[in-house]
Amino acid sequence: MKRPRLQTQLTPLVVLACALGSVGCHGTPVAPDRGTVAARLGERVGQPVALPTTAGPVTLPPGASFDDGVTEDEAVAIALWNNAAFQELLVDLGVARGDLIQAGLLPNPEFVYYWPAADKPLKYLLDFPIESLWLRPIRVKAAKHDADRAAHRLAQAGLDLMRDVRQAYADVVLAGERVRVAGEGVKLRGRIAELAEIRLTAGDISPQEAATARIDALQAQQDATRIAFDVPVAEERLKNLMGVGPLRTPLALDPAAVPADQTFDPDALAQDAMATRPDALAAAELVAAAQARVKFAKLGWVRFLGILDATSGRNTGHEFGPALRFTVPIFNRNQGGIARADAELERAVRNQHTVAYQIILDVQRSYLQYQQACAELAALRTKVRPEVEAAIQRSQGAYREGNVAIFIVLETTRQLLDSYLREAVLVADLRRFWAELERSVGKRLGTPCPGGPPRPTGAVPLHAACYAVLGLQRGTPPAGVTTTSTGAKP
Repeated sequence: MKRPRLQTQLTPLVVLACALGSVGCHGTPVAPDRGTVAARLGERVGQPVALPTTAGPVTLPPGASFDDGVTEDEAVAIALWNNAAFQELLVDLGVARGDLIQAGLLPNPEFVYYWPAADKPLKYLLDFPIESLWLRPIRVKAAKHDADRAAHRLAQAGLDLMRDVRQAYADVVLAGERVRVAGEGVKLRGRIAELAEIRLTAGDISPQEAATARIDALQAQQDATRIAFDVPVAEERLKNLMGVGPLRTPLALDPAAVPADQTFDPDALAQDAMATRPDALAAAELVAAAQARVKFAKLGWVRFLGILDATSGRNTGHEFGPALRFTVPIFNRNQGGIARADAELERAVRNQHTVAYQIILDVQRSYLQYQQACAELAALRTKVRPEVEAAIQRSQGAYREGNVAIFIVLETTRQLLDSYLREAVLVADLRRFWAELERSVGKRLGTPCPGGPPRPTGAVPLHAACYAVLGLQRGTPPAGVTTTSTGAKP
């Protein structure tokens, strides 16, 4: 008759163990993975983005090929697929997933058994930290915010990699343009040297003047030889960012058209970036995780054990009796842990403000640089270039007829070549600044703001929503910052 009663007494224990096991194994949120990061990047760049599931040898993503020329978008896709540093960062997703799983697990029950001895009955007990049941949601919440923060940080790292690849792509294109301009310089200066030799044969100039033209042509050939090595150097950097350094295949680039002069409202771009850019979202997740840790620090020091004790009794040899053991908060209430959690929360909030200010700087600076390059390129093409081309034609014709000295021709030739080179540099700057602007905003900028007003001279106050993100009030500078009488923004 004792065995059925013992089974009856053990039944609640078995049910409790099964219930605790069910709570510990289920209900944990799903951690973000590479597919999550790829989807977030795809939403921002307006095209599908693929990330490899595992690290491996150099491979090309679907749709990419070296055979028909590498476009800028293909270079970006290859980099996201193969860049070693970015693939190393993606491992953080596995770390965050492990932390999230661990946060959702309940501690195992403890079992203690005492062997019987003379005048001392056998005894065994089972205890379980009951406080883990209400602390588990707090731990899971903090870990979930950390996992989401890791995903946002990786999305921002992906945007940074895209920016770096596009700028390196622009550098390769610029290096090719430098080679082309250097070739034009060799042709022009060679033609001048030929004219000088003709005039020297006719007795119109001195040998010294002819030697000057010949030396200038030889120096142009020397410069072209040196500049020719700039292309493979720039290609190696681009290959490194694309993660295809081991492949010795030459890169045949197929650059897209230079982005036209577009007008945006930089304050609206900054406002949108502060709300949607991945590093801003990561900073918000850090604040949320710190808030959960403050709550955990205030409760997590409590220990509340539920105990089932069994010892030899009068009715059976295994009489169960309940018991409790809990912390008595006399000396230690985790004051230091709470103070540390509060400080980490404050640091997270201040970091959020720092990121917001950095976003404003990134957007405003990149937009101004883009406008500067657009304005300078327009002035070069519409004003400087026609004048220089007309001057070189006049000077060469006048020199052929003996009306000007060789130095005038050489100087106008230098101005023409400088204008060619300056145009190539400005076009590369447009590509670089456009890539930086899109990275600053956190997404592709396909169309200009409809009817966007031109930026007036002087500082333009931010929108009220921008101040709200920073925790400021419009017209009131932050602590320690003073404004000038001109109304410049802090």
